[in-house]
Amino acid sequence: MSDDFGKEFLMLGGTIAGFVVAMITLMEKLLDIQNRLKTRKEAKAPSSSERAWPEASPAIDFFSSRPLRGASYLLMYETGVIVAAGLLLNYVGLTLSRHLESILFLDMTGTALVAFLLGPWWGAIAALMSNSIVNWLLYPESGADVVIFPWSLVSMTGAFYWGWMARQTGFRKYLRTGKSSALSHVWFLYIFGVGGAVVMSLPGTFVQAALHEHSIFSLNPEVADTLNTRVLQWEQTAHQYIESIFGLTWAESIGWWVVNWFQNWIRYVPDKTMSAAIALVVLKYGYPLFERELIHGGPEGVRQRDERILPLVLGLIYAPSFAALISSEIYQGSAYWPLWAMPWLFIVAGYFYLRYWGPGAAALNEARLQRAERYARALKPIGKEASYEFCRRLTFATLIASLVFALCLPILLMDFYRVTFKFFCVVYGFLLVVHLIRIAIAQNISIARADG
Repeated sequence: MSDDFGKEFLMLGGTIAGFVVAMITLMEKLLDIQNRLKTRKEAKAPSSSERAWPEASPAIDFFSSRPLRGASYLLMYETGVIVAAGLLLNYVGLTLSRHLESILFLDMTGTALVAFLLGPWWGAIAALMSNSIVNWLLYPESGADVVIFPWSLVSMTGAFYWGWMARQTGFRKYLRTGKSSALSHVWFLYIFGVGGAVVMSLPGTFVQAALHEHSIFSLNPEVADTLNTRVLQWEQTAHQYIESIFGLTWAESIGWWVVNWFQNWIRYVPDKTMSAAIALVVLKYGYPLFERELIHGGPEGVRQRDERILPLVLGLIYAPSFAALISSEIYQGSAYWPLWAMPWLFIVAGYFYLRYWGPGAAALNEARLQRAERYARALKPIGKEASYEFCRRLTFATLIASLVFALCLPILLMDFYRVTFKFFCVVYGFLLVVHLIRIAIAQNISIARADG
């Protein structure tokens, strides 16, 4: 009952938030038009030798040649774009796997994309938002918090692992070569796929124990029986060795963990390998400008550093899930609370590490400003294309139409906020897809022109 109430409350908040976002976006477009008209009017005014030409007010746009502020520009058109693409990829991957009943989940494809580009902390934030907000809100059955929230640990673990590995020199060298050898691709799939499965299967086994689930192989029955028989033989052998060292009780416990971890690892290998591979394909084909700036470090060759506020943001997002898990009757007691409290150790340690050994605020601000200027300078010619202006005006008209429909829904419907929430999800979802594709095309054209 509380889960349904929470969803209803979140849908109401989402409806209000969607309406506010639409209003803000509409006001932003109107201000942009006002600035353009003002600039043209000032350009037509007679000039005076004693008065300098007034500078045009910068438009808050991805293709603006002069961004309003470095931090605001990057939050909207770099970090926001990447995180939005990650959430969308996670949702699409999970939806496809559920409808096709595949052995793959692919619900961490977007997490891998964010971790590759922005690092482990932003990857963990995207993973937690995807798992604890999007998946919970769209889960069709009751009790979603009990089923979904525990798997946040696996998602965050994968984000930390992929983000940390993407910061290594070998990953940058692998992406820098235009024609990597087959051995290099095998290295990537092995490190990010098989290695990621090893790491993520550890918390996955603990979560399975908390949920009282067992690993199930979706295989041919004869193959499954043969494999189960082999696993039982391994378990008996492990019991014999462990029993002679730790005793009977430890032998049974460790034997169960080893067998279930092994099954989880085998089950995770294809999913995490395909997730990392698809994320890298999206990165290479879709966002080469982000790759050049965020992975290769731009002209200076220095990758961006993490801010100390990121662990605090992760903790703020994880707090509701943690409270729900601690208060749940299924997970109460001393057996499980250390598992749910484990992310706090990483959050606290990460904050103090970045506070005392991380980059300074001045260096981060300077790097942001330079990166924003390089983005705007590279994409300015694309903003002058007629197709971009056409799409910009069509988006503007669509936003006006969506606001008109949203204002009419309360008059026509009883349960208007649920319908309005889904309405905004569909409209803004399609607009988000178009926006992400538009940015991807613009980045590819910009890189092609620069190389040419």
